[in-house]
Amino acid sequence: HMASIPRLSGLEVSLERSLHGLQDSVQLDWNRHGRLEQVHAARQWRVSGERSETWMDVRQPFTVSLSQVSLQAVSHVPQRGQWSRHEGHLSWTSPELVNVSLTLNQQWNHSSIRGRACGLFSTQMQSPMKGCISMAQDGALCSQSAELRWGNSSVQQGMKYQRGPRGMRTLQMSVGAENVSPPPCSSHSLVSKVKTNLRDGLEHTVVLALCPAPPTLSWSGSHKVNTGQELLYSHSRLSFWGRPPHCSLTMALRDASSPQLTNVSLSAESRVGNWSVEVGAGALSSPQGPTLHARVTLDRNQTLWLRGSMENRCLRTTAGYISDHGPDEDLSLAVCLETRNKVTLDLKRKVGPSSPEVLVSFSVGNSNQNLKLKAQGCTEKLLATEARVMYLSSEMSSKLLQKIKTILNLLIESRQQSRDRGLLQEMNALLINLTSRAESFLSSKDGSLGPLWRNGQLRTLLTDSIPRCLTLLHHASALGQQELKRPLSTVAGVYHDLTGQRVEVLWQKAVSGWAARLAQVLPPLLDNPQLRPLAQATLATMGTALDVAGQQTFLWVESKLTAALSGVRSRLASVYQLSPSDCSVSVAIPLPRVSWARMAESGLVEILLEEWLLRPLKAFTSIRPNLEFYRLKHRVMDSPFRYQALLVANQYVVSFDGLLFQLPAWSCPVVLAQDRSQNPTFTLLLSPRRQSHHGLLLDMNHSTLNIYPDGQVMTSCPPAATPYREPLVAIQRTAHTVEVSNQNGVSVSCDLLLDVCSLTLDGWLHGTTVGLLGTNDNEAGNEMTLPNGSRAASRAHFLRSWQVSSNCSRAEGPLEECSGAAMQGPASCHALFSSAHSPLSSCFRVVDPGQFLSVCRRSPCNSARKLVMTSPCRLAAAFVHLCQQNHVPMDLPLHCLHP
Repeated sequence: HMASIPRLSGLEVSLERSLHGLQDSVQLDWNRHGRLEQVHAARQWRVSGERSETWMDVRQPFTVSLSQVSLQAVSHVPQRGQWSRHEGHLSWTSPELVNVSLTLNQQWNHSSIRGRACGLFSTQMQSPMKGCISMAQDGALCSQSAELRWGNSSVQQGMKYQRGPRGMRTLQMSVGAENVSPPPCSSHSLVSKVKTNLRDGLEHTVVLALCPAPPTLSWSGSHKVNTGQELLYSHSRLSFWGRPPHCSLTMALRDASSPQLTNVSLSAESRVGNWSVEVGAGALSSPQGPTLHARVTLDRNQTLWLRGSMENRCLRTTAGYISDHGPDEDLSLAVCLETRNKVTLDLKRKVGPSSPEVLVSFSVGNSNQNLKLKAQGCTEKLLATEARVMYLSSEMSSKLLQKIKTILNLLIESRQQSRDRGLLQEMNALLINLTSRAESFLSSKDGSLGPLWRNGQLRTLLTDSIPRCLTLLHHASALGQQELKRPLSTVAGVYHDLTGQRVEVLWQKAVSGWAARLAQVLPPLLDNPQLRPLAQATLATMGTALDVAGQQTFLWVESKLTAALSGVRSRLASVYQLSPSDCSVSVAIPLPRVSWARMAESGLVEILLEEWLLRPLKAFTSIRPNLEFYRLKHRVMDSPFRYQALLVANQYVVSFDGLLFQLPAWSCPVVLAQDRSQNPTFTLLLSPRRQSHHGLLLDMNHSTLNIYPDGQVMTSCPPAATPYREPLVAIQRTAHTVEVSNQNGVSVSCDLLLDVCSLTLDGWLHGTTVGLLGTNDNEAGNEMTLPNGSRAASRAHFLRSWQVSSNCSRAEGPLEECSGAAMQGPASCHALFSSAHSPLSSCFRVVDPGQFLSVCRRSPCNSARKLVMTSPCRLAAAFVHLCQQNHVPMDLPLHCLHP
């Protein structure tokens, strides 16, 4: 097979060995088609101390792109040093020469290690490309960096990781690029940093620079959990520097809840240049109720805030305005559901440190079977508040619109600068769309609440319709009350409107007709020349007197009817009241006296028909004419210029203003009544019930008198013979009554049959008395007045305060339980003061039996057997006396008379 070997071929092999190196070479050459071809491979290695070097070279004619390949490696590893260096160089010949170089450096000691590797790639036609990567560890710090350069362009990357005290760890990464994109924006950088302890804290920062100069985008934040009093705190900020100027968006979330309450808040702040908008909201939940709050701040000097809470069955909403250039202002609205089915609404305004001003107050509820509605609010105050709110709203809207326009212009400018960057173009397009919509909304009429409110039906209803309706109702109510003040004049006016004739003219015609008929009856007198003048004068005088008497009777009847209809006027006035001075209105609508359960079962319409139609008709058909007559008679004949209080059997008291209560049995005298005027005229005491000669002790005009239960009256020493008269005191005695009086309008009278004593005062002693019988001022609310002029906290305190001595003790005798037969007998509390068949029922429309029944049920039975059911009968005696004083003829029931 030697024939296959080319002619003129040669082979040369060289091998050389030594202790510090070696050198090998192989060369093969031949002649092919008249051309010399050869393959050459050589290797060389030598060691010189701590340095070793390896070189290899291969040449061959088979592949043009790799006709010559060279590899050179150099290593330097000191025996005692703590570092090493390795270098490698690879080159080959293609249509152009290609060189690749690698370098590896390493250093270390007991606590750190460092390493660096670099590579170089170059050709004859292109600029060299060099890349390096480094890694190091120095204790708890680990770092890594990389760089790639070609021409005037480069890319850098770096990373650091460090473990700090208390388990804190920090990781920082950076990426940079220079001249890698077309100008003008050719360089970029990204730096991020994360710091955490892997338990409850995290902080991060990311900075992105897109060009050599701004714009720069950064994102930073701090996040914590379960630290101190906060369960969660998260704070993030997105910032932008460049053109447009510095912009930032900051958001914070805070959760400070506990097992007893929930407290979460969220805030966001946007800044562009030197202006800012901050929005915040939060929620608080506690055992008292939840609370929500929100705020908006412009440029950190103007704040609008809103807070709503639910506390103690009240919904409270408050809106406020805070400015650096004026006082703080707020509006608060409170809607409360109180007890007894009552709802209240209050709208208040506060300016600065002053007290809140009530703008609107509204309440509606059920009280004493009446649906009561009360509202207060002046139109002037509401319009002033409305103008202030509209001004602040317009000012804030204008500022917000101006800032939105500025943002829109900056976004348009930024879009023009970023034409060659698709991502930025898309982001700018989205932001411009949103900002344009916000600008259009604020610029239009719909963007402001002012026109919507001013042109709305609610404002028209509150400011025009309701006030006009209330004014009409006020005029109608006032007209009705005015007509009821002069009922006969009203009837006369109606008669004149219907017939066209005046009542006084008809009366004068009637008087004239009567005089004419009388003149026809007396012709003999008129025919006598001597008696004719006297008869004519007598007829004229009688006609005039009759006319005057008719007019006076008309006025008297009208005044009495006016007094009788005073209750109707007061009821009408209580139904609807309007006070223009304090801008208030109140309405009281009677409600059916049924339970809500029955109303839900039967239906509202059926209940209203029964209570407001059928029940009044039933009451009308059951009217007893004699009762209504006595009631009207009382209204007509009652005098408001006399005051009377009662003492019944030294056990019960009826005060001047009608308060009924039972006296305890004390061991010392008590003050029933005492004159507190500048010139006192009397003092009335009640001696202890357990004394042998108990009774009334009266000091009147410097005279002392004792009135005993048997009717005997004792002066200072001897008994007084009746009738007894002194210059200032008079005593009158009949078969069953005794009366002591003076010239100052004070009278003490005792009815021995009824065992009732009365104290009567004339009108000029109005409001001058104090004591257990009360104050004679027609005010039942101040009956329980103490000697020092204050109000008693309880009835027991009131009774003790009027004891003559502070060392009094109760001397209550043994009490007997009332038997069932006594409780149901003819002289029982129910039979006397509640039954429709009671012998006292004819006076029920004049004297209210309600409190007599209540006191009677609380009174125990006594052991005395003289009267059946002693306590009810004694109260019946007081009731009969009051009825007689109110012009109702009545006697004590037969069951209560002495056997």
